[in-house]
This record gives sequence, C-alpha cells and structure tokens, in this order.
Amino acid sequence: MSQPVPHTDSQEVAPPQAPLTLLRIPGESPEALDTYWLREVFQGDRMPQLTLRAVLLGSVIGIVTCATNLYAGLKMTVVFPVAITAALLAHATHGAFRRMAPGVAGTPLSPLETCSAQAVASSAGYATGGALVSVQGAWLLTTGSHPPGWALLAWTFLLSALGVFFAVPLKRKFVDHEQLPFATGTASAATIRALHTAGDAARPRLSMLGVGGGIAALLTLARDGLGRLAYVFPFPGTLGGLSLERLGFGVETSMLPLGAGALLGLRLTASCFLGALLIHGVVAPRVFGAGLVPPDGDFLEWSLWPGTAALTTASLLHFALEGRVLGRALKGLFQRRAASAHPVEALQVPGRWLLAGLIVLTPATLAVAKVGFGVPLPHAALAVALSFVLCIIACRVTGETDVTPAGPLQQLTQMTYGVLLPRNVEANLATAGITVNAASSAADLLSDAKTGHLLGAHPRRVFLAQLLGCVVGAAAVVPLFFLLVPDRAALGGERFPAPAATVTASIAQVLASGLGALAPGTRAAFGWAALAAALLTLAERLLPTRVRHWVPSPLGMGLACLLPASTALGFFLGGLAAAAARKWHFREEGGGVLTLAAGLIAGEGVMGVVIVLGHALW
Repeated sequence: MSQPVPHTDSQEVAPPQAPLTLLRIPGESPEALDTYWLREVFQGDRMPQLTLRAVLLGSVIGIVTCATNLYAGLKMTVVFPVAITAALLAHATHGAFRRMAPGVAGTPLSPLETCSAQAVASSAGYATGGALVSVQGAWLLTTGSHPPGWALLAWTFLLSALGVFFAVPLKRKFVDHEQLPFATGTASAATIRALHTAGDAARPRLSMLGVGGGIAALLTLARDGLGRLAYVFPFPGTLGGLSLERLGFGVETSMLPLGAGALLGLRLTASCFLGALLIHGVVAPRVFGAGLVPPDGDFLEWSLWPGTAALTTASLLHFALEGRVLGRALKGLFQRRAASAHPVEALQVPGRWLLAGLIVLTPATLAVAKVGFGVPLPHAALAVALSFVLCIIACRVTGETDVTPAGPLQQLTQMTYGVLLPRNVEANLATAGITVNAASSAADLLSDAKTGHLLGAHPRRVFLAQLLGCVVGAAAVVPLFFLLVPDRAALGGERFPAPAATVTASIAQVLASGLGALAPGTRAAFGWAALAAALLTLAERLLPTRVRHWVPSPLGMGLACLLPASTALGFFLGGLAAAAARKWHFREEGGGVLTLAAGLIAGEGVMGVVIVLGHALW
C-alpha cells in the first residue's frame, strides 16, 4: 500500500482536524481546493486508517446490514442508509469491546479507522444486494428457477467491483472539485467527527446527534415496530376529482426526508417539491383520467418513465457540457504524472490500478453473462459500456439528491434491450442487473469518498475499503438470498411480497415486444420530460449568475417523479428548516443543523435495522 506524500512544508506542525461544519473546501480553483485540503484537512499521514481491526469490524457490520437490507428489500423494497448506521455501530461496538477486553481491543478507533470500517460495511451492506431484490427476484419469477449459484456469486462480486472502478475517474471531479453534497456521506463525516471530538467540545454535538437520533428512533419504533403510528397523515380534500390522499399528498412521520433535506439544501429540495406539485398534482389526475393507470393502480409505476427521462437527459447533457474536463481526468489516469502535478495527485488511485482492474473484471463479467445468463457477448459488452455512462448519471444524481436512481437506470437499460433483443426476457433482466449493481456500487463509493474527503482520509485506502466490502457483501448476501428464497413460491406471498421484483418482471415482459408496447401517452410524457430537463440544464449553464439560483434543478424535478408527494414535502421542509436555522439562529456555530440532521438519518436507520432483525429472529 503506497505511503502518502508529506506536506510541502516539513516544518509545519500537524493542524487540528477540520471543523465539524466544514461542508465545502474553500477555494476558487481546483488547485486552490487541493492545496487547502492537503494543508488543512488531510490526516492520512497522521493517524491509522485501513487497519485489520477496522476491516474486520466493518465486515461483521456489513454482513449484518446486508442481511437486514436483503430482508427488508424482499419485504417492502426498503434499503436502509447503511453508512451512518455502520459508523455508529463501529464506534459503539469497539467501545464495548474495549470495556470487556481492553488488552485485546487496544486503543480507541481513530476517526479514519471508523471511516474505513464504515466504508467496508457500506459497500457490503448496500452496494451488493440491490440487484438480488429486484432483478434476480424478477429472474426467478420469470424463469421459475435460480441461475447457477456460482454464476450469481461471481455476478454480484464482479459487477459491484466494476462499479467501484468505474467511479474512480469521477471522484476527483464530483467530490474534490465540484463538491457535490452527497448528503449521506456528509452526514457520516459529521457523525464520525462528533463521536471522536474530545472533551467538552463534543458535548453539544453529541447532544444534537442524540436528540435527532432519539426522536427519529422513537417515531420509527412507534410506527414500524409497534404499529401505533401511521406512516403518512394524508391531507384532506380533492384535486382533479381525486382525493389528495390518493395522489400521495400528506405529512410523513419518517425523519429520513427531513434529515436528508437539511443536508441537500433549499434549491434542490424546493425543486423537488415543485416537481411533486406538477407531477402528482397536475399530471396524475390527467393520467388517471386517460386510463394510463388503472383506478387502483400505482401512479409511481407510470411516473418512473418521465422521471427516468428527466434524470437521464439532465445528467447526460451535463456530462456532455463537461466532457472536456472529464476527458482530461480520464486521460490523466493513464499518463505518467508530471513532476509539476499537484501533490494531491500522488494520493489518488493510480491509473495502472484502474487499468488492471478493468482488464480483469470486464472479460470475467462478459464470460459470466454468456455462460451463466445466456446473454450474447456483443450485447453483454454493450451493457458493460452502457453501465459506465449510467454510473456517471447515478453518481451525479446521488451527489445532488442523495437518492441513487438505480430503478430508473434499470428501466433505461431494459428499454434499450427491449429494442436490441426483443422477446428475450432473460437478457433484458441480466443486462438490467449490470446497471443496478454497477451504478449502486459506484454511487456508494463516491458517497464514502465524500466522507473520507471531509475527514482527511487517504483516498486510496477508501477505495480499497470499498473493494474489500464488495468481497464481503457478495460472499454473505448470495447464500442468504438462496436461503431466504429457495424457489419461486417464496416470492409474491405474505412473507416476501417482493414488489421490486414484481415490477421489474412486469416491465421486462412488456418490453419484450419493444418500446411499441408502451402507451402513446407514456411515450409522449417521456419526450416532454426529456425536453424540459434539457432546457433547465441549459438554463443553469447559460443564464447570468444572479438568475441561475432561481432556475429549478432538473434533477430535483426528475426525482419528484420517483417519490411520493409526501416524501418530496419532507425534503422541502427539511431544507427550509435548515436554511431558516442557519440564517436566524445557529449560523453553523457548533454544527447544530448538520449534526441534528445526521442524527435524524442515523436514528431511523439504526432503529429500522433493529426492527427488521427482531422480525427476522422472532
């Protein structure tokens, strides 16, 4: 493992950790950003990071969280935010171990060791099981049998690892220089720093973390554990002949949207709520009236099509407008670094690592696709290439909205192969699995990289921790999937309704006849959403600076198509409350807003895991 380069000033004493409230690295240029980070934030040469105990601790936590996420996904398509939960569990578990066996446990975990444990656990618990819940469940429903066990194990690991490597050239742009929010990654950094702050300075931060976590945990226990609290309190009244409850308008008792909204900012969350008013309040009544969705149908199953169009168009157009910058980043990975390169470059994942990883993983993925899933080699190669483009979309959307659009990108892949391989449902599902696994893994790496960046972690070691998590997650989640779902009869019943698998199987069967199977109104909505997203993206780039702030975010508008209106309202209320608190009360002193938001996310995540474990064991 390469050693980090030292700071340029050898006489400089080790600076204190960057403040908890450091959400953005100050600087007007990439060079200034890198210089400040290396001088004021970087801690990778001062404290342990990727140690054996951190990896083992993260692996154990990752096995537990991947089990609970698999169970919850099969039950109700819920994936818990593993990163913050893992950081809290790592800190608490090692603290308890130190009290029981201080001689064996050693010194307390450093913040960067906690970061490494969190990265391993997040990769294992979140990034490896998404395709099992949706695509592999749909495969079982469609074909009536599992693919070979060796194929599914290799498939899960290879695609997760491929997503990690695909994210490498995006890290410098999205995390270091654009500084996209990656709300969960930012909240994880705030949580870790609050847990490790020494002395009296830690008390107010830990108090805010505890208050937020306690409120969210109690509400989650009352709602999901005891059944004493409704998930949504619907608004009264009607709109377009439909009740507001039917259209999804109400107040949620979940604290996750509030916490995430506080971290995402007012512009994004306001755009999401504006999009919800349009798609759920204006479009939905017309869609029901036109018969595009049955009276008792799920509107979100229809609205994912315009949502997919908006998210894909905005991300690809933004990518095209920034193509030169990303091109230079990709080119720089495979060139020998010049002597004049910034010292930060020496800390990044080397280009030879990326090249070696792709040389190994790509042919192995193609072989498994052909032998294990029957996908023709040219189409499998196209799916791998397409997945890189979709990873760019997933990473940008996750960075700006904290929601990884694995579902919409999966639908985009299914649409593509509905044209290329019509009437081949198996290939449609297998190629969709490439997208889900790779996109989820890539977005998760950049979220963990955001945590590490704010904490001053060594970037290479964050990458290695994520890669180790792919090994742990695949080895744990695939056998567990066979155990929980031994045959087709296990899905679709009361125990495992598997809604994501059912929807994915239905879409694959519809698209087996090509895009012509979609209703004309749905195709029109797809086109209008793409046009609107393109216009908003261009407006963001071309309008004067003083006006851009008022342009709705196309990603926020597209995200509204994938969420209930009540969730979009929760995002907006969280963003509005955070903006008001920062302006009139906290002004970021003591990190109150950020720490409280992290507590809200962590409290519901931890309690959700506890409840699912309780249901599974008893």
